[in-house]
Amino acid sequence: MKTPNKLIHVAHILGPNGRKKRLLLRKTSEHQFVWHEECIDNNEQETNVTADNIEAAMRRANYHWKNDGFTTLNCGFRYTLPERDEHGINALFHQMVASYSSMNGTYYDEELGNNCFVQNASIEARHLWQQFKSQARL
Repeated sequence: MKTPNKLIHVAHILGPNGRKKRLLLRKTSEHQFVWHEECIDNNEQETNVTADNIEAAMRRANYHWKNDGFTTLNCGFRYTLPERDEHGINALFHQMVASYSSMNGTYYDEELGNNCFVQNASIEARHLWQQFKSQARL
């Protein structure tokens, strides 16, 4: 099995039978982000929802799956240091992984050029992180 591209974020939609289906946003190249649909056997099928950046990929996914109950996984809130904004913003899956993988919860975010940390990720997100880590799917 080839090494998967970097996992950026995770979302869910409701399938035709009413069951949750998992969607994975992966960075496939420097300016290419593609949503993949997770199959039963943990393989991933690429969708036609792509974008040049994360924000556009999220908007396109929301529009594409708007009738399917598109929701992103609660990966906590990201705070920047040293300023530490009081409210934080929703963290992406890869940001949660970086923060929770470090000894003190602080990681350097290259896109922001700042140290950051993530708090209050859902139990589902933390379990999924451990599962993907054991399967080498991060």
